[in-house]
Amino acid sequence: MKAAQDLASVRRRLVQHGQLEAHTLFECPTCGERHLGQRRCTDCQRFSRALGLAATCSACGEPLLLTELFDLEVPRPT
Repeated sequence: MKAAQDLASVRRRLVQHGQLEAHTLFECPTCGERHLGQRRCTDCQRFSRALGLAATCSACGEPLLLTELFDLEVPRPT
């Protein structure tokens, strides 16, 4: 439960600072490509669905959901 509270707190702060979209991972429903902070798929030109808060992996450079990065089981906000 603590992880869910921490993520909710981070989410609130991002909203307050107008930075939520920049730290959200989006996935294209057509090609499955993931984009950090970008709602529209550059290849398909379709709007993508939000998966959750994310960061760039320091090891591989790929965007990862915070829940994946820290191996957390947290329900996505509705």
